[in-house]
Amino acid sequence: MKKKINLTTNVKIALGLTGAFLITLVMIPVLFVWGTSSEIDDKLLLTIDETHASSETAETDDFDVTVYRASTSEFETMEFERYIIGVVAAEMPALFELDALRAQAIAARTYALRILAHEDYILDTVMHQVFLDDDQLKERWGSHFDLHFATIEEAVTSTKGIVLTYQGELITPMFFAMSSGVTENSEDVFAGARPYLRSVISTGYENHANFSVSESFTLEELSAAFEDAGITTDTIEILSHSEGGNVSEIAIGTHLYTGRDVREILGLRSAAFSITSFEGGVTFTTYGHGHGVGMSQHGANALAREGYTYEEILQHFYQNVTLVEKNRINRE
Repeated sequence: MKKKINLTTNVKIALGLTGAFLITLVMIPVLFVWGTSSEIDDKLLLTIDETHASSETAETDDFDVTVYRASTSEFETMEFERYIIGVVAAEMPALFELDALRAQAIAARTYALRILAHEDYILDTVMHQVFLDDDQLKERWGSHFDLHFATIEEAVTSTKGIVLTYQGELITPMFFAMSSGVTENSEDVFAGARPYLRSVISTGYENHANFSVSESFTLEELSAAFEDAGITTDTIEILSHSEGGNVSEIAIGTHLYTGRDVREILGLRSAAFSITSFEGGVTFTTYGHGHGVGMSQHGANALAREGYTYEEILQHFYQNVTLVEKNRINRE
């Protein structure tokens, strides 16, 4: 089946935020019940400068957070840990193992506190973290709401206040749906190396129905997408791969691209892909789903099924980090 190329550019409004944003618009991880939901999409977390924020301090423990609700264009204030429940419910299926959900809760909490060190409020979209309120979760979960909410609540409350640090500073805990078998070094996907975002093995879900997905494009579609009339099957060649298996460099027509470029241009599920030619076109077969940096959510669930604790899961995907309790916000 040939895939139509949508060349319309999605425009994001910055909403007055400061800081450097890395945004992926391929898809967003609003997760529903496992088995009936869409797959976890690429989640590219905001990378905040790794400087220490230390001046102004919030109250402690059960402080409130202000969330900008994009659907209503209104600000909503809620207790911080209740906010984390809504984030975990949006980011990971409630039927995942409890320790995978706990790992997700700690990553979400850490990320939120990094945002709050620089901003007065959090967006409920992919520009920060997706958040779903009770009404949205009831719509998603239907009659399973009470059961799933209780599971997510347990994952959050049992890890209350715990965050991830590296050398005493909060990390940027990037995460994504599933790797191709190995995660990526941060500098192989994004600008800048993070010592805790190293390539590690992540397996245990290779039989998942959507682990490997093929999408075919005609040469006409590729020529339009890459704005290059000279593309033929003979001018498309993968030249190199990263340590984690993503395509590092690929020749298409008269230009060179990164795998990330191709993924974004064609809307592929990942930059870990192979190519095969057919008469009049090319098939891209992707492996895994997402940018590949940090914690693989399916990988976290696979480890939890094997008996790994949330601490072990997090220390696998985020190298040399420490789990600590943090009951305050340090603001710049």
